[in-house]
Amino acid sequence: MNNVRSWPAKYWLLMWGLYFSLGLLMAGVMSLTVVKGNYYQNLARENKVVETRIPAARGEILDKKGRVMVKSIYQYYKIENGNKIYQSSGDFQGYKFEGQDLAYDLKRQYTYKESLGLVTGYVGLVTAEEMNNNKCGVKLDTNEVVGRGGIEKNFDCELRGEDGRRLTEMDAKGTYVRELGRQEPVEGRNIKLSLDAYWQEKIYEILGGKKAVVIMSDPKTGKIITMVSSPAIDANAFSFNQDNVKVKSYLDDTKNLPLLNRAMTVKYHPGSVFKIVMATAGLESGVIDRSTLIEDTGVIKIGDYSYSNWLWTKSHTTNGMVNIVTAIQKSNDIFFYRLGEKLGVDRIRDWANKYGYGLKTGIELPNETAGLVPDDQWKRTNKGERWYLGDTYHLSIGQGFLDVTPLQVNQSTNVIANNGVKCQMSILNDSKSVCQSVGANLQTVSMIKEGMLAACQPGGTAWPLFNFKTKIACKTGTAEVGDGSGETHAWLTAFAPADNPEISITVMVERGGEGSDTAAPIVGDILKEWFNEPNTVVPRYTTTQVGE
Repeated sequence: MNNVRSWPAKYWLLMWGLYFSLGLLMAGVMSLTVVKGNYYQNLARENKVVETRIPAARGEILDKKGRVMVKSIYQYYKIENGNKIYQSSGDFQGYKFEGQDLAYDLKRQYTYKESLGLVTGYVGLVTAEEMNNNKCGVKLDTNEVVGRGGIEKNFDCELRGEDGRRLTEMDAKGTYVRELGRQEPVEGRNIKLSLDAYWQEKIYEILGGKKAVVIMSDPKTGKIITMVSSPAIDANAFSFNQDNVKVKSYLDDTKNLPLLNRAMTVKYHPGSVFKIVMATAGLESGVIDRSTLIEDTGVIKIGDYSYSNWLWTKSHTTNGMVNIVTAIQKSNDIFFYRLGEKLGVDRIRDWANKYGYGLKTGIELPNETAGLVPDDQWKRTNKGERWYLGDTYHLSIGQGFLDVTPLQVNQSTNVIANNGVKCQMSILNDSKSVCQSVGANLQTVSMIKEGMLAACQPGGTAWPLFNFKTKIACKTGTAEVGDGSGETHAWLTAFAPADNPEISITVMVERGGEGSDTAAPIVGDILKEWFNEPNTVVPRYTTTQVGE
């Protein structure tokens, strides 16, 4: 005890300081555990696990050579003053959603813009009706997209992937803490088309904004190589570079109608390209043969009505006595008027159907129209009157009530190129070709080929194609629009090489004038490069030329 009292004063100060510090520590602990314990327990409990959807990229759309025509892109952004400021973008495989920055848009990029916009289609946000009636059997969220038109629509279920999920821990202030786990999204299935994107783009540029269609296909399989409809849409305006002003301009353009795929959803009078069907019907029914001659009188008069040959209308001259080969070569209307008179409408209709007119071709795209091959029953039902001889005359040269699509004309051209075998038109690269004979014998096909070959040589109607080294078989057509304007659609359909065709091509220029003047030079410009004939001259119209 005496020893304690004898401690120096500095030791007493140290002891009391230690007691005081211990008291403060205990008071702090009491405050945290007792006074504020409930507060911090509630705060800890408010840390929560959040599940977020990682959207799956849609599958790519590829051309026959593997070129990527459509792909999904992630675009990252931050919000500044209420606006999205995009930071970067990347393909589906390039981003794994690391860390806390998950502000992004998943968009579709359409590499070939207008040239392929009507084939690929585009995507748009799902509607309430589509959510309730989802054809793919998968529940859709309100912010998901579905296909609109073209391949995007027809193969919507295949292109869709399987969304992923991400579990993250967030604190009470909503700040990212850590990732707890994830299920990666699975990209949708790729769709490979039979199209050649190089030629699709090149031909769209050649058309230069004309209201026109160019279809190229393989006659032996029915596979589409190009399906160009001009003018068209840039599908990026609906997705990747969303542009509401441009979208509105597409919708408001009632003159050019860029949202319409003219190749398969718009109907036209075919004009003289329909004479291929007429020639087949005549030869197969036996009402004519190679030796049958019909005199070109320039004009036929039936009561108050006159039906003239185009050459008579142009120059008041005739072709004299004409057989079937010459009739095709020179596209002689008088011959086909008389042939139609011998056949009658029913046999014409039957052979038109065999060639695919009045029926859908089966192409794997939405909104294809079947067109119309009229007959007596149709006219009585829809026009309230019987069928007249004049109706047969009009039908015989591809006019009157007959309506077809450029795709159907290309398919019918393939029948001759493929020795009487018709193949279902297809835009898928790996699908099996479906082909069958139309029932025409090889002698019939041979005579029609002979006439079409002559049409692309001196003396024929397709004068811009006379200079080719490659032998081309073709048929021109000039079809009255029929709206009182006096304007005509310009047609040319062809295949080459004539003896062993590797390609068929059909060109239609809406209100473009005569087939030989307008459609034929377009065909020539394309085939020059296709057959590697850079020095071949494709002449343009002069007033000295005579064509149909």
